[in-house]
Amino acid sequence: MEIIYGVQNYRASERLVLALGNFDGLHIAHRKIIGRTKARAEETGLKSAVFLLDPHPVSVLQPQKKFLLLSSLQERAEILENMGINYMLVEAFTKEMAALSPFKFVQHYLVNSLRVQEVIVGFDYTFGNQGKGTTYHLVQWGELFNFRVEIIPPVMLNNEIVSSSLIRQLILNGEVKKAADYLGSPFKRRGKVVHGDGRGKKLGFPTANLTVSEGLLLPQKGVYLSLVTWKNRKVFGLTNIGQKPTFGLNEKISVEIFLLDFYEDIYTEELTANFLCRIRDEMVFKDADYLKRQIETDVRLARKLIAEEYGGLLEKQLI
Repeated sequence: MEIIYGVQNYRASERLVLALGNFDGLHIAHRKIIGRTKARAEETGLKSAVFLLDPHPVSVLQPQKKFLLLSSLQERAEILENMGINYMLVEAFTKEMAALSPFKFVQHYLVNSLRVQEVIVGFDYTFGNQGKGTTYHLVQWGELFNFRVEIIPPVMLNNEIVSSSLIRQLILNGEVKKAADYLGSPFKRRGKVVHGDGRGKKLGFPTANLTVSEGLLLPQKGVYLSLVTWKNRKVFGLTNIGQKPTFGLNEKISVEIFLLDFYEDIYTEELTANFLCRIRDEMVFKDADYLKRQIETDVRLARKLIAEEYGGLLEKQLI
């Protein structure tokens, strides 16, 4: 898959089957749109493409909000490539772009720059100034400019419409197991291992301290059973999201992973923590001995969950 930053850098002459949306998290409803885009491209002998905006419009239009993403551009690119998309088109979102009327958006991006033949969108897609452009307008202007529009209906799960905002709230509540059903795979965070304060090692539970890029969402503070991927290996671990309140509250939330039955030096290495389920809330302990006993309890529970529910994930491919 080719990643193109700015539609002005798209030089190919062929017309496109284009998916529109920001696709944060690339959940199961997004994947239905992407899958349909790929299928239509194959049926028509055209190239498939996804058009998304960076940064997310909310962060530009409502900077006072602390808006956090489910997935980075890199993570979205990896999934789109695995799904067989030909191009990922990333357009810089600015206030000037936000001021474009819906008609000007269609004329400039879809018609003049990308020469689309087909457009695939979700039922609730909006565009242009103040999001006034709707799927109704896309169909209307598609007839005017000779491109086909297909609207994918909502995907329902547990009597709820699958959406990034719903998944974001589940993760903020620590409901990572439920969020995985909507995402189609476990929620994950990736980062490099850096040196910590060494307290875990002194307690007999050395942890990998993960740096996570700013702007990405983390689950609610607490302890989670995770499946950690490193290079081509998978290892179960306990991931703590928190501020280490037993040793004095830190301003910054840390991500620490105790890897089960793992003894290699992985400093500076990149790990991905796939959050499987929540073990417990973040707690304040009287002293380090109380904390150690709690971690021992957490490990026993984790091993029980692995044996009863999650052992098969070691052989299963995670998307």
